[in-house]
Amino acid sequence: MTGSPTEQASHVFGCLHGMVRTAALYPPMHAQTVKAKQTLHDALTAYLSSHGRLVYRFLGDVLVADDRILPRESLLYRQFLAVCQNERQIGSISFMVGVEPREVDALLEAVTEGVGGEPSSWTSRKGLTHVRLGPPVQPEQQSGEATARRAYYGSIDALRDIQATVRARSPLAVEQIGTLRVFTSTLLEQILQSPALVLRLASIKSYDEYTLYHSVNVAVISIGLGLVIGLPETLLREIAMAGMLHDVGKIAIPHEILRKPGPLDEEEWQVMRRHPVLGADLLSRLPGSNRLPMIVAFEHHIRFDMRGYPSVPAGWTQHPISRLACVADVFDAMTSRRAYKKAIPNTDVRGYVRDESGRTFDPRLVRVLDLMLGRLEEETPEEDARGRTA
Repeated sequence: MTGSPTEQASHVFGCLHGMVRTAALYPPMHAQTVKAKQTLHDALTAYLSSHGRLVYRFLGDVLVADDRILPRESLLYRQFLAVCQNERQIGSISFMVGVEPREVDALLEAVTEGVGGEPSSWTSRKGLTHVRLGPPVQPEQQSGEATARRAYYGSIDALRDIQATVRARSPLAVEQIGTLRVFTSTLLEQILQSPALVLRLASIKSYDEYTLYHSVNVAVISIGLGLVIGLPETLLREIAMAGMLHDVGKIAIPHEILRKPGPLDEEEWQVMRRHPVLGADLLSRLPGSNRLPMIVAFEHHIRFDMRGYPSVPAGWTQHPISRLACVADVFDAMTSRRAYKKAIPNTDVRGYVRDESGRTFDPRLVRVLDLMLGRLEEETPEEDARGRTA
Protein backbone atom coordinates (compact mmCIF):
# COMPACT_ATOMS: atom_id res chain seq x y z
CA MET A 1 0.00 0.00 0.00
CA THR A 2 1.47 3.32 -1.10
CA GLY A 3 1.07 6.84 0.23
CA SER A 4 1.34 8.36 3.69
CA PRO A 5 -0.29 6.62 6.68
CA THR A 6 -3.08 9.22 6.56
CA GLU A 7 -3.69 8.56 2.86
CA GLN A 8 -3.68 4.83 3.51
CA ALA A 9 -6.16 5.20 6.38
CA SER A 10 -8.36 7.28 4.07
CA HIS A 11 -8.23 4.50 1.46
CA VAL A 12 -9.22 1.84 4.00
CA PHE A 13 -12.19 3.89 5.19
CA GLY A 14 -13.25 4.35 1.59
CA CYS A 15 -13.23 0.57 1.22
CA LEU A 16 -15.32 0.26 4.39
CA HIS A 17 -17.87 2.76 3.11
CA GLY A 18 -17.85 1.07 -0.30
CA MET A 19 -18.66 -2.26 1.33
CA VAL A 20 -21.63 -0.72 3.16
CA ARG A 21 -22.97 0.87 -0.02
CA THR A 22 -22.58 -2.37 -1.98
CA ALA A 23 -24.36 -4.35 0.76
CA ALA A 24 -27.30 -1.94 0.49
CA LEU A 25 -27.70 -2.92 -3.18
CA TYR A 26 -26.94 -6.65 -3.18
CA PRO A 27 -27.66 -9.69 -0.93
CA PRO A 28 -24.89 -10.87 1.48
CA MET A 29 -23.65 -13.68 -0.77
CA HIS A 30 -23.87 -11.79 -4.05
CA ALA A 31 -20.58 -11.62 -5.94
CA GLN A 32 -20.43 -7.83 -5.66
CA THR A 33 -20.89 -7.91 -1.88
CA VAL A 34 -18.32 -10.67 -1.49
CA LYS A 35 -15.89 -8.68 -3.63
CA ALA A 36 -16.43 -5.51 -1.57
CA LYS A 37 -15.76 -7.40 1.67
CA GLN A 38 -12.62 -8.90 0.20
CA THR A 39 -11.44 -5.47 -0.93
CA LEU A 40 -11.79 -4.14 2.61
CA HIS A 41 -10.05 -7.18 4.07
CA ASP A 42 -7.14 -6.81 1.65
CA ALA A 43 -6.79 -3.09 2.40
CA LEU A 44 -6.87 -3.72 6.15
CA THR A 45 -4.30 -6.50 5.91
CA ALA A 46 -1.94 -4.28 3.93
CA TYR A 47 -2.32 -1.34 6.33
CA LEU A 48 -2.01 -3.41 9.50
CA SER A 49 1.06 -5.27 8.23
CA SER A 50 2.87 -1.93 8.19
CA HIS A 51 1.30 -0.08 11.10
CA GLY A 52 -0.07 -2.75 13.44
CA ARG A 53 -3.25 -0.94 14.42
CA LEU A 54 -5.90 1.34 12.92
CA VAL A 55 -8.48 3.24 14.96
CA TYR A 56 -11.31 5.30 13.50
CA ARG A 57 -13.22 7.59 15.84
CA PHE A 58 -16.40 9.48 14.99
CA LEU A 59 -16.71 12.85 16.76
CA GLY A 60 -19.96 14.35 15.54
CA ASP A 61 -19.32 15.07 11.86
CA VAL A 62 -15.54 14.71 12.20
CA LEU A 63 -13.74 11.49 11.27
CA VAL A 64 -10.44 10.84 13.06
CA ALA A 65 -8.01 8.09 12.01
CA ASP A 66 -5.17 7.32 14.42
CA ASP A 67 -5.43 10.82 15.94
CA ARG A 68 -5.44 12.61 12.58
CA ILE A 69 -8.61 14.31 11.34
CA LEU A 70 -9.60 13.23 7.83
CA PRO A 71 -11.24 16.40 6.46
CA ARG A 72 -12.18 15.13 3.00
CA GLU A 73 -13.71 11.95 4.40
CA SER A 74 -15.49 13.96 7.11
CA LEU A 75 -17.30 15.77 4.31
CA LEU A 76 -17.84 12.79 2.02
CA TYR A 77 -19.11 10.38 4.66
CA ARG A 78 -20.94 12.79 6.96
CA GLN A 79 -24.24 10.89 6.62
CA PHE A 80 -22.55 7.55 7.30
CA LEU A 81 -20.87 8.96 10.43
CA ALA A 82 -24.23 10.22 11.67
CA VAL A 83 -25.94 6.86 11.07
CA CYS A 84 -23.17 4.97 12.90
CA GLN A 85 -23.39 7.23 15.95
CA ASN A 86 -27.10 7.93 16.13
CA GLU A 87 -28.67 4.72 14.82
CA ARG A 88 -26.05 1.99 15.24
CA GLN A 89 -24.58 3.28 18.52
CA ILE A 90 -21.04 3.01 17.17
CA GLY A 91 -18.53 5.76 17.90
CA SER A 92 -15.26 4.03 17.07
CA ILE A 93 -13.90 1.07 15.10
CA SER A 94 -10.48 -0.40 15.93
CA PHE A 95 -8.58 -2.94 13.86
CA MET A 96 -5.63 -5.06 14.98
CA VAL A 97 -3.27 -7.30 13.02
CA GLY A 98 -4.94 -10.58 12.08
CA VAL A 99 -8.41 -9.38 11.03
CA GLU A 100 -10.29 -12.41 9.69
CA PRO A 101 -12.89 -12.47 6.88
CA ARG A 102 -15.58 -13.52 9.37
CA GLU A 103 -14.80 -10.37 11.41
CA VAL A 104 -15.35 -8.25 8.32
CA ASP A 105 -18.73 -10.01 7.94
CA ALA A 106 -19.57 -9.15 11.54
CA LEU A 107 -18.48 -5.53 11.07
CA LEU A 108 -20.78 -5.22 8.08
CA GLU A 109 -23.64 -6.52 10.21
CA ALA A 110 -22.84 -3.99 12.93
CA VAL A 111 -22.72 -0.91 10.69
CA THR A 112 -25.84 -1.89 8.75
CA GLU A 113 -28.04 -3.35 11.50
CA GLY A 114 -26.59 -1.97 14.72
CA VAL A 115 -25.25 -3.69 17.82
CA GLY A 116 -28.39 -3.60 19.95
CA GLY A 117 -26.72 -2.22 23.07
CA GLU A 118 -23.16 -1.86 24.32
CA PRO A 119 -20.71 -2.31 21.38
CA SER A 120 -18.08 -4.06 23.51
CA SER A 121 -20.62 -6.65 24.64
CA TRP A 122 -21.65 -7.21 21.04
CA THR A 123 -18.07 -7.77 19.86
CA SER A 124 -17.53 -10.17 22.76
CA ARG A 125 -20.62 -12.19 21.86
CA LYS A 126 -19.45 -12.36 18.26
CA GLY A 127 -16.03 -13.60 19.35
CA LEU A 128 -14.16 -10.78 17.64
CA THR A 129 -10.53 -10.47 18.65
CA HIS A 130 -9.12 -8.21 15.94
CA VAL A 131 -12.04 -5.78 15.56
CA ARG A 132 -13.32 -3.62 18.40
CA LEU A 133 -16.30 -1.27 18.45
CA GLY A 134 -16.76 1.59 20.89
CA PRO A 135 -19.83 3.66 21.81
CA PRO A 136 -20.43 7.21 20.57
CA VAL A 137 -18.66 9.86 22.62
CA GLN A 138 -21.05 12.44 24.02
CA PRO A 139 -20.05 16.07 23.34
CA GLU A 140 -19.50 16.78 27.03
CA GLN A 141 -17.17 13.78 27.27
CA GLN A 142 -14.99 14.67 24.32
CA SER A 143 -11.52 15.96 24.99
CA GLY A 144 -12.04 19.42 23.56
CA GLU A 145 -8.41 20.41 23.72
CA ALA A 146 -7.17 17.22 22.07
CA THR A 147 -9.70 17.62 19.25
CA ALA A 148 -8.88 21.32 18.91
CA ARG A 149 -5.16 20.61 18.69
CA ARG A 150 -5.78 18.00 15.97
CA ALA A 151 -7.79 20.59 14.06
CA TYR A 152 -5.07 23.19 14.65
CA TYR A 153 -2.34 21.02 13.14
CA GLY A 154 -4.73 19.83 10.43
CA SER A 155 -5.22 23.49 9.49
CA ILE A 156 -1.46 23.86 9.20
CA ASP A 157 -1.36 20.88 6.82
CA ALA A 158 -4.24 22.31 4.77
CA LEU A 159 -2.57 25.72 4.51
CA ARG A 160 0.71 24.04 3.59
CA ASP A 161 -1.10 22.23 0.76
CA ILE A 162 -2.65 25.51 -0.42
CA GLN A 163 0.77 27.15 -0.27
CA ALA A 164 2.34 24.41 -2.40
CA THR A 165 -0.46 24.66 -4.98
CA VAL A 166 -0.13 28.43 -5.32
CA ARG A 167 3.65 28.29 -5.56
CA ALA A 168 3.32 25.68 -8.31
CA ARG A 169 1.10 28.21 -10.14
CA SER A 170 -1.75 25.73 -10.19
CA PRO A 171 -5.36 26.74 -9.53
CA LEU A 172 -6.70 26.13 -6.05
CA ALA A 173 -9.37 23.45 -5.89
CA VAL A 174 -12.66 24.01 -4.08
CA GLU A 175 -11.85 20.83 -2.15
CA GLN A 176 -8.73 22.44 -0.67
CA ILE A 177 -10.80 25.28 0.75
CA GLY A 178 -13.41 22.76 1.90
CA THR A 179 -10.73 20.84 3.78
CA LEU A 180 -9.61 24.01 5.55
CA ARG A 181 -13.23 24.78 6.39
CA VAL A 182 -13.66 21.40 8.13
CA PHE A 183 -10.70 22.09 10.38
CA THR A 184 -11.84 25.66 10.99
CA SER A 185 -15.33 24.51 11.96
CA THR A 186 -13.87 21.95 14.35
CA LEU A 187 -11.73 24.62 15.99
CA LEU A 188 -14.76 26.86 16.36
CA GLU A 189 -16.92 24.10 17.84
CA GLN A 190 -14.31 23.29 20.48
CA ILE A 191 -13.71 26.95 21.35
CA LEU A 192 -17.46 27.48 21.72
CA GLN A 193 -17.44 24.71 24.35
CA SER A 194 -14.27 25.99 26.05
CA PRO A 195 -13.33 29.63 25.28
CA ALA A 196 -10.13 29.28 27.33
CA LEU A 197 -8.75 27.26 24.40
CA VAL A 198 -8.18 30.56 22.57
CA LEU A 199 -5.06 31.40 24.57
CA ARG A 200 -3.80 27.84 24.77
CA LEU A 201 -4.06 27.34 21.03
CA ALA A 202 -2.76 30.80 20.15
CA SER A 203 0.35 30.07 22.23
CA ILE A 204 1.39 27.39 19.70
CA LYS A 205 4.17 28.93 17.64
CA SER A 206 6.66 27.84 15.00
CA TYR A 207 9.82 29.78 14.25
CA ASP A 208 10.36 27.92 10.96
CA GLU A 209 6.82 28.12 9.60
CA TYR A 210 5.76 31.41 11.10
CA THR A 211 3.31 32.43 8.37
CA LEU A 212 1.29 29.19 8.54
CA TYR A 213 1.07 29.10 12.34
CA HIS A 214 0.38 32.83 12.45
CA SER A 215 -2.58 32.38 10.10
CA VAL A 216 -4.18 29.73 12.32
CA ASN A 217 -3.51 31.83 15.42
CA VAL A 218 -5.18 34.85 13.84
CA ALA A 219 -8.22 32.68 13.14
CA VAL A 220 -8.27 31.44 16.75
CA ILE A 221 -7.88 34.93 18.25
CA SER A 222 -10.51 36.30 15.86
CA ILE A 223 -12.94 33.65 17.12
CA GLY A 224 -12.18 34.74 20.69
CA LEU A 225 -12.83 38.40 19.89
CA GLY A 226 -16.03 37.49 18.08
CA LEU A 227 -17.25 35.51 21.08
CA VAL A 228 -16.78 38.50 23.38
CA ILE A 229 -18.75 40.68 20.97
CA GLY A 230 -21.48 38.02 20.82
CA LEU A 231 -21.39 37.38 17.08
CA PRO A 232 -23.53 34.50 15.76
CA GLU A 233 -21.91 31.15 15.01
CA THR A 234 -22.49 31.43 11.27
CA LEU A 235 -20.49 34.66 11.15
CA LEU A 236 -17.81 33.25 13.44
CA ARG A 237 -17.22 30.46 10.90
CA GLU A 238 -16.57 33.00 8.16
CA ILE A 239 -14.42 35.12 10.46
CA ALA A 240 -12.29 32.08 11.24
CA MET A 241 -11.87 31.30 7.54
CA ALA A 242 -10.92 34.92 6.89
CA GLY A 243 -8.29 34.68 9.62
CA MET A 244 -6.89 31.49 8.11
CA LEU A 245 -6.54 33.12 4.69
CA HIS A 246 -5.73 36.73 5.59
CA ASP A 247 -2.02 36.35 4.72
CA VAL A 248 -2.41 34.02 1.73
CA GLY A 249 -0.83 36.70 -0.45
CA LYS A 250 2.50 36.20 1.33
CA ILE A 251 2.85 32.94 -0.60
CA ALA A 252 3.90 35.09 -3.58
CA ILE A 253 6.47 37.07 -1.57
CA PRO A 254 10.09 35.87 -2.00
CA HIS A 255 11.44 33.68 0.82
CA GLU A 256 14.44 35.92 1.34
CA ILE A 257 12.14 38.78 2.27
CA LEU A 258 9.75 36.73 4.43
CA ARG A 259 12.61 35.14 6.35
CA LYS A 260 15.07 38.01 6.43
CA PRO A 261 16.85 37.97 9.84
CA GLY A 262 16.42 41.68 10.39
CA PRO A 263 14.23 44.68 9.52
CA LEU A 264 13.27 45.15 5.87
CA ASP A 265 14.69 48.04 3.85
CA GLU A 266 12.35 50.33 1.92
CA GLU A 267 12.58 48.37 -1.34
CA GLU A 268 11.78 45.11 0.50
CA TRP A 269 8.87 46.80 2.25
CA GLN A 270 7.47 47.83 -1.11
CA VAL A 271 7.41 44.15 -2.08
CA MET A 272 5.96 43.05 1.28
CA ARG A 273 3.18 45.64 1.06
CA ARG A 274 1.89 43.92 -2.07
CA HIS A 275 0.68 40.84 -0.18
CA PRO A 276 -2.83 42.16 0.66
CA VAL A 277 -3.54 42.85 -3.02
CA LEU A 278 -2.03 39.53 -4.10
CA GLY A 279 -4.08 37.65 -1.50
CA ALA A 280 -7.35 39.37 -2.41
CA ASP A 281 -6.74 38.68 -6.09
CA LEU A 282 -6.09 34.99 -5.40
CA LEU A 283 -9.21 34.62 -3.24
CA SER A 284 -11.39 36.54 -5.71
CA ARG A 285 -10.77 33.79 -8.28
CA LEU A 286 -12.06 30.97 -6.08
CA PRO A 287 -15.44 29.77 -7.40
CA GLY A 288 -18.37 30.02 -5.02
CA SER A 289 -16.34 31.22 -2.03
CA ASN A 290 -17.54 33.72 0.54
CA ARG A 291 -16.21 37.22 -0.13
CA LEU A 292 -15.27 37.98 3.47
CA PRO A 293 -11.81 36.31 3.32
CA MET A 294 -11.03 38.32 0.18
CA ILE A 295 -12.07 41.56 1.88
CA VAL A 296 -10.07 40.82 5.01
CA ALA A 297 -7.00 39.79 3.01
CA PHE A 298 -7.12 43.16 1.23
CA GLU A 299 -7.95 45.38 4.22
CA HIS A 300 -6.24 43.95 7.30
CA HIS A 301 -3.27 46.36 7.08
CA ILE A 302 -5.25 49.50 6.15
CA ARG A 303 -5.47 50.62 9.84
CA PHE A 304 -8.37 52.35 11.56
CA ASP A 305 -7.04 55.79 10.54
CA MET A 306 -6.67 54.57 6.92
CA ARG A 307 -2.93 55.35 6.91
CA GLY A 308 -1.83 51.77 6.36
CA TYR A 309 -1.55 49.84 3.12
CA PRO A 310 -2.65 49.35 0.42
CA SER A 311 -3.77 52.91 -0.24
CA VAL A 312 -7.49 53.25 -0.86
CA PRO A 313 -9.67 56.07 -2.24
CA ALA A 314 -10.96 58.80 0.06
CA GLY A 315 -14.19 57.80 1.74
CA TRP A 316 -13.31 54.10 1.82
CA THR A 317 -15.01 52.31 4.72
CA GLN A 318 -13.01 49.45 6.20
CA HIS A 319 -15.05 46.32 6.92
CA PRO A 320 -15.55 45.75 10.68
CA ILE A 321 -14.16 42.21 10.40
CA SER A 322 -11.01 43.58 8.75
CA ARG A 323 -10.57 45.77 11.82
CA LEU A 324 -11.07 42.76 14.05
CA ALA A 325 -8.52 40.76 12.05
CA CYS A 326 -6.05 43.65 12.35
CA VAL A 327 -6.17 43.40 16.15
CA ALA A 328 -5.76 39.62 16.06
CA ASP A 329 -2.95 39.90 13.50
CA VAL A 330 -0.88 42.39 15.49
CA PHE A 331 -1.46 40.63 18.81
CA ASP A 332 -0.17 37.30 17.49
CA ALA A 333 2.69 38.87 15.52
CA MET A 334 3.98 40.78 18.54
CA THR A 335 3.74 37.78 20.89
CA SER A 336 5.69 35.57 18.44
CA ARG A 337 9.44 35.20 18.20
CA ARG A 338 10.91 36.14 14.83
CA ALA A 339 14.37 36.14 13.31
CA TYR A 340 14.81 39.80 14.17
CA LYS A 341 12.98 40.07 17.50
CA LYS A 342 11.99 38.28 20.67
CA ALA A 343 8.40 37.51 21.61
CA ILE A 344 6.82 40.39 23.53
CA PRO A 345 4.85 39.56 26.72
CA ASN A 346 1.07 39.78 26.51
CA THR A 347 0.92 42.65 29.00
CA ASP A 348 3.29 44.79 26.91
CA VAL A 349 1.35 44.03 23.74
CA ARG A 350 -1.88 45.07 25.44
CA GLY A 351 -0.22 48.36 26.35
CA TYR A 352 0.85 48.94 22.75
CA VAL A 353 -2.64 48.14 21.45
CA ARG A 354 -4.15 50.64 23.91
CA ASP A 355 -1.63 53.29 22.83
CA GLU A 356 -2.61 52.74 19.19
CA SER A 357 -6.34 52.96 19.89
CA GLY A 358 -7.90 55.30 17.35
CA ARG A 359 -4.87 55.10 15.07
CA THR A 360 -4.02 51.51 14.12
CA PHE A 361 -6.98 49.95 15.93
CA ASP A 362 -10.69 50.54 16.32
CA PRO A 363 -11.10 51.76 19.94
CA ARG A 364 -14.09 49.47 20.43
CA LEU A 365 -12.02 46.43 19.48
CA VAL A 366 -9.20 47.52 21.80
CA ARG A 367 -11.71 47.25 24.63
CA VAL A 368 -12.88 43.88 23.30
CA LEU A 369 -9.29 42.58 23.29
CA ASP A 370 -8.85 43.71 26.90
CA LEU A 371 -12.09 42.00 27.89
CA MET A 372 -11.14 38.78 26.08
CA LEU A 373 -7.66 38.57 27.58
CA GLY A 374 -8.94 39.44 31.04
CA ARG A 375 -11.54 36.69 30.96
CA LEU A 376 -9.35 34.05 29.37
CA GLU A 377 -6.28 34.67 31.51
CA GLU A 378 -8.45 34.07 34.59
CA GLU A 379 -9.42 30.66 33.16
CA THR A 380 -6.01 29.68 31.82
CA PRO A 381 -3.20 28.50 34.13
CA GLU A 382 -0.02 30.51 33.66
CA GLU A 383 1.97 27.58 32.26
CA ASP A 384 -0.76 26.87 29.68
CA ALA A 385 -0.97 30.53 28.65
CA ARG A 386 2.74 30.47 27.90
CA GLY A 387 2.19 27.31 25.86
CA ARG A 388 4.63 25.14 23.99
CA THR A 389 6.42 25.87 20.76
CA ALA A 390 5.80 23.58 17.84
